[in-house]
Amino acid sequence: MNKSLRSPFFASRVRAAPDHATFVGALIGAVVLLAGCGDDAAPPADGGSTGSQTSGQTGSETGDETGTDGADETGSTSSRTFWGDVAPIYFDSCVTCHREGGIGPFALDNYADAVTWAAATQLAVTERTMPPWLAQSDGECGDFVDSRALSDEEVDTITEWVESEQAQGDPRDDLEVPQSGTLEGATDYVTPNFEPEIVGGPLAEFDEYRCFLIEPGLASGGFLTGYDIIPGNDAILHHVLGFILEPDETNDNGVTNLDRLAALDAESPDRAGWPCFEGAGEETEDESLPIAWAPGQGAVEFPHGTGVPVNEGDMVVVQVHYNLADPANIGSSDETQVRIRFEDEVENPTDMFLPDLFLETLFEDEPAVLPMGEASVEYTWEIPVAYLLGDSGLDSLTLYGVLPHMHEFGQRIRLDVVSSDAQTCAVNVPAWDFNWQLMYFYEEPITLSADQTLSVTCDYNTLNAEGPVTPGWGTQNEMCLMGMVLGG
Repeated sequence: MNKSLRSPFFASRVRAAPDHATFVGALIGAVVLLAGCGDDAAPPADGGSTGSQTSGQTGSETGDETGTDGADETGSTSSRTFWGDVAPIYFDSCVTCHREGGIGPFALDNYADAVTWAAATQLAVTERTMPPWLAQSDGECGDFVDSRALSDEEVDTITEWVESEQAQGDPRDDLEVPQSGTLEGATDYVTPNFEPEIVGGPLAEFDEYRCFLIEPGLASGGFLTGYDIIPGNDAILHHVLGFILEPDETNDNGVTNLDRLAALDAESPDRAGWPCFEGAGEETEDESLPIAWAPGQGAVEFPHGTGVPVNEGDMVVVQVHYNLADPANIGSSDETQVRIRFEDEVENPTDMFLPDLFLETLFEDEPAVLPMGEASVEYTWEIPVAYLLGDSGLDSLTLYGVLPHMHEFGQRIRLDVVSSDAQTCAVNVPAWDFNWQLMYFYEEPITLSADQTLSVTCDYNTLNAEGPVTPGWGTQNEMCLMGMVLGG
């Protein structure tokens, strides 16, 4: 997307993007992501603005030897067995994480562990907290590529097996773990080894936002079509954003980006990088924001034939949000790998936008506040599509994907496309999980016309808040962000 499509809203409010891309950064997803994982449940005890606010077989094979007919001593029968029916589902959707050496807290690639964790697994898949795919995927709120969500039939199969005698069936060794996505043809960068400090103030109480120049001048132009972030220290990374800056672009004071970055970097000569709660740094002018990562993401590939334009000589700056709310992490350091894929040509240029009009209220006379002690507090904001179009000369935009983002008080987030005679759900996250912030790309991109409005509603649970919850960039503050991958 050329710069004319970066509407006045996005061009003037870069501050709405700092926290994310959790900003997820996420933000995108024809994403080749890891298959589902991680449930922290304990094993069974038996071992076995227009913002509006309202109040293969591994491990031991022990246990039931009933075989495929599932008959038990009482005479009840079940056609479901672990190896015949349940294991194929687990291997396709869970075992990438839930295996020895995986990030899941227990294994599901063998019968003994599957029986031990049967009740917890059934609860997770029934409530659709696992595999980690937060977007509603029944076709009522968008159809997404590479969905991890289990089908109703798969959930029923697991439930039937768990609620019967949990028969083992005939052990097999032909099941394989899907390979995790990799970003072929990427260029590797790395951030400096850095020890963050708590410097964020009341709007980021335990946080530091630090920017690093990882590419001082691209050797050639083209399009950024994918990225991957490999955290050096998962415990302290809240998000990573990547900005493209033209060195000679000047700010309102006539200072070029190149000179401005040099000045920012010189302000703290004893520490790598510079503070950057505002985009790539205060008084910088970015061309685009194509990289957004947050916990739970894997390699991100833009939809085929799309990508964000970059020019020869452009600089790449990454913003890293470090969170030190856990005192045990104070004094730890991070060195994160940033992988970026560039291609010479694409059919449809795109750009990434991270609007959050809840966060934007910080710059108004009376910022929005979420009252404490409420099981449900909603906040809704809207943006007319015509405003996004600005003076581009276009009469429509194409929405390729979305990245919902909130913090730890968030419990639901939804995007609707509103017309004069209809309201269509574009994405709905009914059970928000800060640890799994994914980018969702549409099977069929959504066309947005100038007479439509985008409406975002966030729902928060503030029962455990120690006081009113304000918008802010810190993990203990809140956001209501909806990242969007848009094209002309």
